[in-house]
Amino acid sequence: MRLPSAAELLAAAQESYLHTMVRAQIDWVRAGREVDADGRPADCPAYLETIGKHLAQDPETTDGALRFWDVMVRTGVLHVDASRSLAWPGPGAIALKGGDAQSAVGAWRDFLIEYLVACGEKAEDDPDVPKECPGITFIVDLYAHGGPVPVDRLASNLDAGAPTIIELHSNALIHAGLVERRGPLVGVTPLGKLVCHTLLQEATGMTIPVLGCYADADAVTLLNALAAYRMEHIGDEAQGWVHARSVEAGVAEIVAALHEVGPFARRAGLDLLAGTFGAQFGQEGRNALVSLTADPKLGALAHGLLTPEEKRQVDEPSRAATMWALVDLAEMSAATRPFPEMLQECGYVGQPADKMPKLVDGLADTEHPWAVHLLDAMIAHHPEAVVVEAARTARRRLPGPEREPA
Repeated sequence: MRLPSAAELLAAAQESYLHTMVRAQIDWVRAGREVDADGRPADCPAYLETIGKHLAQDPETTDGALRFWDVMVRTGVLHVDASRSLAWPGPGAIALKGGDAQSAVGAWRDFLIEYLVACGEKAEDDPDVPKECPGITFIVDLYAHGGPVPVDRLASNLDAGAPTIIELHSNALIHAGLVERRGPLVGVTPLGKLVCHTLLQEATGMTIPVLGCYADADAVTLLNALAAYRMEHIGDEAQGWVHARSVEAGVAEIVAALHEVGPFARRAGLDLLAGTFGAQFGQEGRNALVSLTADPKLGALAHGLLTPEEKRQVDEPSRAATMWALVDLAEMSAATRPFPEMLQECGYVGQPADKMPKLVDGLADTEHPWAVHLLDAMIAHHPEAVVVEAARTARRRLPGPEREPA
């Protein structure tokens, strides 16, 4: 996920109407404000006036304003001293108005999430509001579209009253600085992406990287992370990583890491050296790629990324490197499809009968950790008896019993 700097996010937050309202509340309670037995403002009309609700003090408006007060208390923006029946600025207020942008953004993010939860609770009390529309669901669904979308598209799968409901939700989120609207299009702002990032991590239990967060990581960690990146973001992350060290040091770290990572991360590293995602490593990366063609394991993988001119400068990959590459590619294929389909895609089915036994026998000679799984897959799923027998013969030379590959 791509996010601006903390300073930029804070500036965007401070421009929002919601942030202005919260700052007004902090200032209003700075000298201490009396609260009732429920911890809410004793002087409700004065409180409503500070948030611009003095013109409409009907029950619905008052209820919404008091929910807003409760959110500020729950997030520590306000602190209620029950023993003295007074409200003061809380630790969240100190973070919001302090000089540290990272702390201020973190406090504001937590407030926004609690605010969205409160919006959802309010919507659940209203039978006219579709359950799929409240705050958090609305913004995450909007983020999932990947860019601004017409309001009509958001309403297409909802009830007849959905356009009006969506209008209300989008307006509330615009005031919060989470959503922006340009003509008929509505989209998530960078601040909204920050909130979605936190919500999605909490919902999935997974770490969703933010571009730039691996600048200080070692090469193994970087490559493992890049294996899960969208293609268009890999170059930016690599640029931030190499910026924290010299190009020469970065190339050396990547080369050393290639033997320690899995096939997807390994391919990401080779592509970085090749310049597939940009010129972060320049000619140093290309030179390293050429040198890797002599590696007994990585040679064939590196050779496949050379230009015709570079290939004329080096020898053909060794048989050992070629066999190692075949296993690496099979492991990548098996990660995304069933074993029978993997065998088809990798070209192990329908080959001349006199060719396959020799090829399969060579798989047992590689030091690739996945070779045993490839042979087990052939034994369990290959449709041709001659290949199954060759795989079984080769498998006996490797440790461990035959088993259905997981």
